[in-house]
Amino acid sequence: MKRLTTKLLLSLLLLLLFTLPSLGDSYNKKGYKMIEQNSTIAPFTLNDQFGKEHNLTQMPKLLICSFGKDTGKLISDYFNAQSSDYLESHEIKLMADVSGVPSLLRKTIIVPKMKKYNFEILLSTDSDFSNNFPKKEDSLTVLKLDGDKVVEILFVADEGGLKEAIEG
Repeated sequence: MKRLTTKLLLSLLLLLLFTLPSLGDSYNKKGYKMIEQNSTIAPFTLNDQFGKEHNLTQMPKLLICSFGKDTGKLISDYFNAQSSDYLESHEIKLMADVSGVPSLLRKTIIVPKMKKYNFEILLSTDSDFSNNFPKKEDSLTVLKLDGDKVVEILFVADEGGLKEAIEG
């Protein structure tokens, strides 16, 4: 009996040792890793508003994410007022979560409006993917990256905060 108990305890201990490292990482039901400070972002592919596919295998220094109409307006106002090379010179990629917008509205209103922007914006139509990004109501999410590692997460709600996050 004692030998069986020892084997059982040893088996449980080994099971814990091999599973504990993965318990710190959070994944959703489709296998997307939750993004948090000091985590890494796996390469991903999204289309921009013109339907061009962007495969992000090398992450930019900044990934700025919009999760609503107001933050989309902030992106539009701020980046349309910048020079055409602003995103590239600051190593920025923009992402808008449009997964909650019905497909018909997305195709007939949202995307045509975005085609008037003088910059590209990546569109996430997959809520499982988008939900792995941290978000705060009425704020843009700014991920500061070093390679694929998230070194800082900022939430900005106005042009001043956005400019500071980018240039500060």
